[in-house]
Amino acid sequence: MNGVTMHAKQVFGFVAMFVCVAAGMLIPGSDMLGHEGILALAILAGAIFMWFCGSMSTGMTGVLACFLLLVLGVVPTFGDAFSGFITTTTWFVLGVFCMTLLMQKSTLGLRLTKRFIVLAKGDSKRLVLMLMAAAAVISSFMTDTGAVALMMSFALPLLDTLGAKKGSSNLGRCLLLGVSFGALFGGFTTPIGHSLNVLAAGLYTQATGLQINFLSWMSYGIPICVAILPIAWFALIKAFPPEHITEDAVQEVLGSKFETGPMNALDKKCLALLIILPTLWILGNWIPLFNATTVALAGMLLLFFPGISIVTWSEFERATSWNLFMFFGGVLSIGAAIASTGAADFIATLFLQSGITEMPVFAALLAIAAFLYLLHTFCPISPSWVAIFLPPMMTYATVVGIPPFLPAFLIVCLIAGSYLVPLCPALNMTFDTGWYKFSDTAKAGWFTSIAFVVIAVAWSYAMGGILGIH
Repeated sequence: MNGVTMHAKQVFGFVAMFVCVAAGMLIPGSDMLGHEGILALAILAGAIFMWFCGSMSTGMTGVLACFLLLVLGVVPTFGDAFSGFITTTTWFVLGVFCMTLLMQKSTLGLRLTKRFIVLAKGDSKRLVLMLMAAAAVISSFMTDTGAVALMMSFALPLLDTLGAKKGSSNLGRCLLLGVSFGALFGGFTTPIGHSLNVLAAGLYTQATGLQINFLSWMSYGIPICVAILPIAWFALIKAFPPEHITEDAVQEVLGSKFETGPMNALDKKCLALLIILPTLWILGNWIPLFNATTVALAGMLLLFFPGISIVTWSEFERATSWNLFMFFGGVLSIGAAIASTGAADFIATLFLQSGITEMPVFAALLAIAAFLYLLHTFCPISPSWVAIFLPPMMTYATVVGIPPFLPAFLIVCLIAGSYLVPLCPALNMTFDTGWYKFSDTAKAGWFTSIAFVVIAVAWSYAMGGILGIH
């Protein structure tokens, strides 16, 4: 039955794309928006339906959208239709996978996790906090799902050792929810912590001609993470007070799962690159040569250099998400078409005429943030929401006199995940283990959600709206 339902959903996505494009072809242009702009928006709407319904892989849906831009005459040339595939952002996506590979090929992630576990000293509540913090740190340099997978490699054996029961163990609920929350917090601390960050950076560059400042991003993201993580931990252990664990149980798992020995040559090479690459990204704030894409591609190439040889090409192929590469190229191509046809200006005009500019800036940002957070919670197609809402939000920022960087950061910070339902990948991974129920997420995360939205808006506004940092 599930297979039949999924097939029907996939077919519905294709049908919705056809209906959207057909409607776009039939609607005549006007003084406010030309026919090409209407078609560009119709193709975007159809792609959103297909992404949501899983009709094709997200990357192939992006390529289909580019193909339609070309054959329907929305843009004049093949280069215009597929322009997103030659942007620095798309190549940054490919290059930045080197950071994930450095963590996966070495024992550095295991060592960091072990250090946080030792710091917990057998206290179950402190252990939850330490694993959340470890997930946040690791997620700042690799995908949030990768960080969750690493934390689960400790949490699940520990729960088995303790004889904890799925569905009844509060420690199980806290550990599994906690590592997902922590990974989501870490994902917005650096420009490379989440694919949405890279997407927002590309749209920001597309609109302003400016590159994302690595250091500025961290000055926005890290304080929010530091502030919200203990709040989320406190809300979690209050909702589900974890049972006591023995020091012997922790040591048993550490001995069997985390026995790493001294660092070998591979570990040292990976550690050196994990230090050098972020350092160069930060120096790129003052030295143009060290821009984010150049450094990411250099890091990727170094993985294959003789004498370094950290990975083989087959390993790189398996670890790299070519689907993500195709998806980013497609989304940025659609974004460029929407801008060139005047559709972006049309959306921005409608947005600005909604009355939002009449509100105080902080109140407007808070209202928009709450709306976006709830929208993404129940309709988790975050890349689509970034592509739709970021351009008009940057226009709004220019109108009210705040840096466009502020909404670029704030939007991805808010919709990278939700702490109310386990629909985003980082939460769905732990939910799939069966250690907590669907409703447990909201019980543990409702207060965190409120605090998160308020803190994210307040700090972003303080940094961008008051201090003007971008």
